[in-house]
Amino acid sequence: MKRSFQCAFGAAALLLSSSAWAQDFSAKGQLAISAERLFGFYHDSATTTVGGVQSTVKSDSFTLLSSPVGLGGSPTWTYGAPRVAGDYFIIDHLSLGGALGYSHISVSNPFGANATVSTSGDSFLFAPRVGYAFAFNNIVGIWPRGGFTYRTLSAGNQSAHDFALTLEAPFFFTVIPHVAFWAGPTLDIGLGGGASNTNGAGQTTTVDFNSTEIGIQTGLVAYFDL
Repeated sequence: MKRSFQCAFGAAALLLSSSAWAQDFSAKGQLAISAERLFGFYHDSATTTVGGVQSTVKSDSFTLLSSPVGLGGSPTWTYGAPRVAGDYFIIDHLSLGGALGYSHISVSNPFGANATVSTSGDSFLFAPRVGYAFAFNNIVGIWPRGGFTYRTLSAGNQSAHDFALTLEAPFFFTVIPHVAFWAGPTLDIGLGGGASNTNGAGQTTTVDFNSTEIGIQTGLVAYFDL
């Protein structure tokens, strides 16, 4: 019984000692380093325009530390890919920062009876943003953010790029001092993009595409006073 009381007292002391964690987050001069979109669900709606004719493909996916990328007439990759980010609080609660992402793809396709054709490439993502963090209580808060996301893909004779308005509203939960877990909705509204594919004869085919995604994503953030 005595040991049980000691454990309960220790847990209560730990909880009380953490009472300022969420309130400390977002103070002026803090730097927050994040690993983002590590796990979640997203719904994607991608519209491709070829010769004035539009076609739309919708998909629902779960991701866990993954970044699906595909090659074809138009690129297939997701705004839900994992990324790293840095945000600096220029005043209390108000942050400026951005996220960076990278993906590599390697594909081998059969060619003829006894041959294969291999293609490899790279995708980069850059997402500048502004945010405002607010703690509801000693443990939980919200950190809405808004900005833009630009993606590029280059693989063999194919290239692509697109641009989106990105809105996020993650709820953060302090777990230990200077570390928080976050989860919340994300919205990437496609503003336009294009892709090109050059065949062996040197002929280039171009398409326009626009991809919009809505999802629920998670991440981790560590913050430090500079």
